[in-house]
Formats: sequence, structure tokens, C-alpha cells
Amino acid sequence: MVRSIPPITSIGPRRKLTGLKKGGEDKRFKPKVYRRPREWIYETKPIFKKIREPLVDVFKEAKEVKIIIDMGGFSRGEVNIGIKPDKYIIFAKHGEQKFKEEIDLPPDVDIEKTVEYFKNGILEITLPKKKVKRKSVKKKTRDY
Repeated sequence: MVRSIPPITSIGPRRKLTGLKKGGEDKRFKPKVYRRPREWIYETKPIFKKIREPLVDVFKEAKEVKIIIDMGGFSRGEVNIGIKPDKYIIFAKHGEQKFKEEIDLPPDVDIEKTVEYFKNGILEITLPKKKVKRKSVKKKTRDY
């Protein structure tokens, strides 16, 4: 009688598989557990916060100070501008919406040469700086 070697796939009482835990489960053949799909929440409202007042940017450059204000929703007749030596005051009113901004100015700004430009809801104000007169320094020559 011819005896054959049992196939590798059969597991006998004496044969052990590598990778079996003490509990007897095989981690190589662990069934996949599928989670329930994520439920998406759809909102019709935008997430970002509404801006209640115009945006103001002040740029202090070498020769001038530039103030740029986004006045969307305001027209030219609804914007009032006041200038003091140390402050620039902007007041705008459109229906119930009011806006007031006081911008501090550096002391070396010439408020008499102010240029204001209002187009498409953007107010651009250019304030040139005063020219500083410098004293010329003469070099001393030494006589030997």
C-alpha cells in the first residue's frame, strides 16, 4: 500500500498554523468590518461671517500715505470726509447702515495736498508727506 503526504491545506490535529493567536483566530484571514457611510449635512447658508463694515487699509510709504477703503453699497453723496492735523475722519450713511472711521495720521503728512478718488465703491486717499529740508553739511578741510 502506498502512502501519500497529506496536502498542505488540510489541518490535522498535530499541525499548527503560524500566526494563530491564543484565542484561535487567524489575523491573516480577519474579515473586514465595513462602517456605516458618513452622513453629510448640507446647508444653504454660507459658513463665513458677514462683514458689517467696510475694510480699511493704510499704507505708509516713503513719499506718501495711502488709505484705501472698500465702501461697497455707498455712493459718492453718502460719504462725508473731515480732516484734522492728526486724524482723517470718514463718515458714511446709507439707509440704516452707518460707518465712521477715524484714522490717525503721522505728523509729517501735508493735509492740504490731499487727493481723494472714489470709483466703483472704493475710496482711495493719497496724502503726500512734507518735504524735509536738510541742512547741507560742509566738509572741513584741514590746513597743514
